[in-house]
Amino acid sequence: MQVTRRQFCAAVGAAVTFPALSAAALEVRGVELGLQGYTFHMVREGGLAAADTMIAAIKQLDVNLLELWAPLIEPFPVSPFYWGPFATPPVKGQRPSSEEAKAQREKLRAWREHTPQDFFPALKKKFADVGIRLFAYNYSFEKTMSDVEIDAGFLQAKALGLNLITASSTVSMAQRVVPFAAKHNMRVAFHGHSEKEDPDQVAGPESFAKVLAMSPMYRANLDVAHYAAAGFDSVAFLKEHHAVVTNIHVHDRKANSGASVPFGEGVAPTGAVLRLIRDQKWKIPVFYELEYVGADGRDVVAETRRELAYEKKMLES
Repeated sequence: MQVTRRQFCAAVGAAVTFPALSAAALEVRGVELGLQGYTFHMVREGGLAAADTMIAAIKQLDVNLLELWAPLIEPFPVSPFYWGPFATPPVKGQRPSSEEAKAQREKLRAWREHTPQDFFPALKKKFADVGIRLFAYNYSFEKTMSDVEIDAGFLQAKALGLNLITASSTVSMAQRVVPFAAKHNMRVAFHGHSEKEDPDQVAGPESFAKVLAMSPMYRANLDVAHYAAAGFDSVAFLKEHHAVVTNIHVHDRKANSGASVPFGEGVAPTGAVLRLIRDQKWKIPVFYELEYVGADGRDVVAETRRELAYEKKMLES
């Protein structure tokens, strides 16, 4: 059923709750370990069916804390440009024509601007029914978004019962989102990348400082691998800014914006970061994000289980 935006806002306002962060199923030496939705490269269908695919994988991994990546659950087939390199064997998707890309983008915009009233409550229930807690909604603001699409991200997060959005966005988009965060009284944690040469990218200490100064609602979602690949010190960042870090992402990358690789093969100081959070007793949950690609394809659950074991080992050492 399609409803008006006013009806959707009213339904969200009546239903939303903001649960406190409680003990997770996977907690090692006081540090909560969760998963970033980007990890689930086996998802193809999008929508509520995508949640079922993720839930099946998460339950195999004995984790119950998830940062939900919006592109997976929007009700459109996931592009092979996302999952193709991770398939077995790898799939090379054919780039859509400009007309096809424009049509796809307009369909996505229309859905965001006229979201079915029952979609996000149903999605929230799917995860809640199996004991998986949603920590944040990863909805990345970008320049082609209408103001209504930006606003929709906050409404969707509220409908999921969340008061935190994580976002891979630019400095200029962070400025544009300021009034929306104030309107909804919702925190937005900006995720860093390694493209430090681009002044509009959130990458190093200066760009993070610029974004954090824009709004009292703004926070940092530190990606340890990207920060290290750009040549910056994640341990120093956490020591200085831990009070505004909502959560961190861990995986590994080579130096100088190099390739994503399994733990221990790159430059990310994962062990030092995990032990710092452990020793300081900071309530900063840690989300693993599977980003590396094997030439012969890799099993998502098996690889993620191995990477989670590495995190546990680092915390117990």
